[in-house]
Amino acid sequence: MILKLIQIILYILLVIIPMLYFLHLLKRESLFYKCLVVLIALFSGNGIWLKFYFHPNSLLFEYFVIATQVQLWFLYILFLIIVLYRFLFTFIRHKPFRKGHILIIILTITLTASGFTEHYMKRRHHYDVTINKQSSMKNLKLCVVSDFHIGTGSYLKTVDNFVNRVNSEHYDAILMVGDIFDENTPDALIPQCLKSFSHLKSTYGTYAIAGNHEYYRKNTNFLNDLNKYHIHYLRNQYVEVDGKFNIVGFNDHTSHDHYNINQVIANMNKSLPTITLDHNPDRYKKYHAFTDLQLSGHTHNGQIFPGNIFMNLYFDYSYGQHQYGHEDIIVTSGMGSWGFPFRLGTQAEYCDINLQFSKK
Repeated sequence: MILKLIQIILYILLVIIPMLYFLHLLKRESLFYKCLVVLIALFSGNGIWLKFYFHPNSLLFEYFVIATQVQLWFLYILFLIIVLYRFLFTFIRHKPFRKGHILIIILTITLTASGFTEHYMKRRHHYDVTINKQSSMKNLKLCVVSDFHIGTGSYLKTVDNFVNRVNSEHYDAILMVGDIFDENTPDALIPQCLKSFSHLKSTYGTYAIAGNHEYYRKNTNFLNDLNKYHIHYLRNQYVEVDGKFNIVGFNDHTSHDHYNINQVIANMNKSLPTITLDHNPDRYKKYHAFTDLQLSGHTHNGQIFPGNIFMNLYFDYSYGQHQYGHEDIIVTSGMGSWGFPFRLGTQAEYCDINLQFSKK
């Protein structure tokens, strides 16, 4: 119900309001131009409905959807810039520049291209973390990935490229912290991507938890198959890795799992360095007593400016590295994007963490 409401709001904001505004600007023009505006708006709006309601595993279909979304964002950004431009010159009571429309078009193209480029340009974000616990290891090199949202501009080729890149960097462990798939991922694409993920290589293996969007799917049976693809699925449980460190994984609260945190970690050796995986960063205080490092995603760092400002106001820790007492918290903006393969003012990334240990 919430997702449908979001889809309707997006359609109104991105299609209906700009269309009505452009019709207002063209009120003195012929019927031809008004009909053209309506047709363009309806075509670009198809990108929303096709994306949310049809999920065939077809690259041709996806290319068509992306093309409509590029047009949609171009028109929406154009709408925002024109509104701002006209408001600015009304406010300062000065005539608009003679060739201002050229500047508007250039700026619109630049922002549209930048938004889609930031989604497809996957970056590696490095962090250094020191845990004040003794360990037989000098350091631990972790790869952390979240919010792939496979099916929204990210497909099997994207996964293959990620696997090859990560394998070339020789990690000790690979941690997947939710929303790798979502409600828009084609069913046939899931096993293909899992097979590709199964080729990830690291010293201690790959570990995963589920995010909220995995549970927005009608069928979540694929989560039970993760172990078949050499991915250790942690559903509100911990694992002691080679007697050297703990990984505790909790499903997102949208799973409606009922568990007691103290029971989950009852037999865990708390003297070992402990890493906690939770898709949503807002439960960090509940893990403080036993966690040395919490890894989360979910926020996308707002994905589209000024979303990062709102995320920062809503969450205590919405992005980056933070310290809460002895506990380090790292929130990644995610490898992909939700809804549209579009980012503005944020980046698509995975995390490279150098974890070191030192006795107090």
